[in-house]
Amino acid sequence: MNRRKFLHNMAHLAAIPSFLPGLGQLELSDLLSSTAEAGKILVIVRLNGGNDGLNTLMPMEQYGLLKTIRPSVILPENKYLPVEGTSLGFHPSMAGMNTLLSEKRLAVVQSVGYTKPNFSHFRSTDIWMSGTDTDQYVSSGWMARYLEKLHPSYPNAYPNQQYPHPLSIELGGESSLLFQGQNSFTSLVYSNPDQFYSLMNPFVNSYPATIQGSRLAYLQLIGKQSQVYGSVVQSAFRSGTTPFAFAENDLGNQFKIVQKLISGGLQTRVYMVQLTGFDSHSKQVDTQDSTKGQHAYLLKQVNDAIVTFMKNLDAQNLGDRVVGVTLSEFGRTVHSNGSTGTDHGTVAPMFVFGNSVKAGVIGDNPKIPLDYKISDELSANYDFRQVYGSLLNQWMGNDSAATNQVLFREFPKVPLIKLFNDSDGDGVPDTLDLCPATPIGAKVDVNGCEVFNMPVNNYVLQMLATTCPGMSNGAMKIDFVDKKYTYLLDVKGPSNFTQTIKSSVGVSQLLDKLAIGTYQLNISIEGQKNYSQRFDFQITEPASLIVQSVISADKNSIELALSGSKQYYIQLNQKIYEVKGDTWSAALEKGSNLIKVWTDHACQGNFYKEIFQSEQIRCFPNPCENDLNIYIGGQDREVQITMFNLNGSQVVSMPLQPDGNREVKLDLSGLSAGIYLVQVNGNTVNQQAKIVKK
Repeated sequence: MNRRKFLHNMAHLAAIPSFLPGLGQLELSDLLSSTAEAGKILVIVRLNGGNDGLNTLMPMEQYGLLKTIRPSVILPENKYLPVEGTSLGFHPSMAGMNTLLSEKRLAVVQSVGYTKPNFSHFRSTDIWMSGTDTDQYVSSGWMARYLEKLHPSYPNAYPNQQYPHPLSIELGGESSLLFQGQNSFTSLVYSNPDQFYSLMNPFVNSYPATIQGSRLAYLQLIGKQSQVYGSVVQSAFRSGTTPFAFAENDLGNQFKIVQKLISGGLQTRVYMVQLTGFDSHSKQVDTQDSTKGQHAYLLKQVNDAIVTFMKNLDAQNLGDRVVGVTLSEFGRTVHSNGSTGTDHGTVAPMFVFGNSVKAGVIGDNPKIPLDYKISDELSANYDFRQVYGSLLNQWMGNDSAATNQVLFREFPKVPLIKLFNDSDGDGVPDTLDLCPATPIGAKVDVNGCEVFNMPVNNYVLQMLATTCPGMSNGAMKIDFVDKKYTYLLDVKGPSNFTQTIKSSVGVSQLLDKLAIGTYQLNISIEGQKNYSQRFDFQITEPASLIVQSVISADKNSIELALSGSKQYYIQLNQKIYEVKGDTWSAALEKGSNLIKVWTDHACQGNFYKEIFQSEQIRCFPNPCENDLNIYIGGQDREVQITMFNLNGSQVVSMPLQPDGNREVKLDLSGLSAGIYLVQVNGNTVNQQAKIVKK
């Protein structure tokens, strides 16, 4: 089975939810004609610090010489992975990239650098980001110049109906020179699009026609633009899916965000992700095992993130739309230093990946002089701007004259992208397309003929119930928009859970008795042999019950604020209430009030509170001489009267019955003059008062 057939089968048979149709090969001029529709995407992978190209991709025919020159960082000869048809060997952490090369989805451009290299991280990074010569200083990036040339009115007229989505997005938390234009920044910077919050300023301020005013107006414009773009980005991020899990590390998390944005429908054309740590002056390898260490750890992040990214895109029929490229500000020295590391060098390979890449190894292997001296440096086979220009022309649709303006002069091109005619834009070349008039956006088979497809929003999944650990009370409801089909549901979950359901004429189905865990739901349609749709969902433990109580100032009522569930049970004294809102209030009875709150899930906990709502008392006369009268509200037939002196000693304790006027009388003639505390307790009274005895 060839690769294209394999990919199409994945897209149609694995049937992960697809939020965008497979676009296939577009006309070159269409790349940035609009972000209101699907188009080609470029992902730039920045390896900060200077990647060791020789250990990433070893010229094995020179292994013996290199072992003497870089003994403290070189790997055992049998650990490098042979690259088919070459004398090269990939680092063992790059096994997936080696597979992409054999699948003809990876191009390796060898020994990329520039004339008169600068070995400062800051300066060399500026050179690579700006796309300039060593002695040329500009304050704009090559990608920003490209974007500004296509969008001369940016940012003033953006977003708009034709360009509702951002032109470019950077991940990693900081803005780079790459997207700094001659007029403005051309990218949005995110660490997590789901954490976007709308800005509070309504952005309607007016500013004076001064330099300071124009700057404030620009900041207002960018803020307003970020607000609008941010909500679009967040929506796409939340809609996107990742059928194959990314590694939980820095680069994996960034690629996961990019993949979710693309699959969620964001039409941004350029992304940049980045990974730091390649400045391996020391501890590049583990002294006990040179296949391990910092460099191996970083290369594995690069390998795993790119391979998982490609798998996800292919599974969602998006792989033909995306091309990626790696870059680093320089390579490392040929020789190793005394700290199991390497220092700043000149050249390293660049990797271009994607289904549309013209795959293979481009350029000769780095040549190490037999009489190598520490002062020797490797020469560049290719200027990095040859790669930039080739991507601008072959993938991003720029004409040669425009590319020369972006890069300030002409550079020879490198064949990086497979060019073919695809009149109906279905991803199948005209020479192989048996159905040359496929409708735009239709899903096709390997012959370019339309196959049955169902939009992902045909299915509505709603979690009805969570469950406690050790229980199986979770529930999920599945609704079908198009009810004319008979749907077959196959569910797999934890502890070998399996369930098969047939839904005739699209009747809603309930999956119940579900334990905590992740479930895989595959939906097929009777009579549609090659159709399947997959959803992953989780049954989780419910949130903890949280209750906040507020007693009114007059203590006659209580209000509860509830969270953690959709339905609550509240007991106030002898009555039980069923509550579905997030607030509840009730009047308190005189005396002891018992309040208890719980839910259907015991593991959420419960709330218990006891409140005593007391009748009022009044002592008179106060001050008094011998007789003290106490008025006691309510209807208690008997109360307990207790008095204490200022030392806390009890001086009176007796039960008394209020008369018809709700009064009791105390004879205090036996007490000395002073201040006393009177405590009255009963079924509905619990009050204190301070009196003065003359």
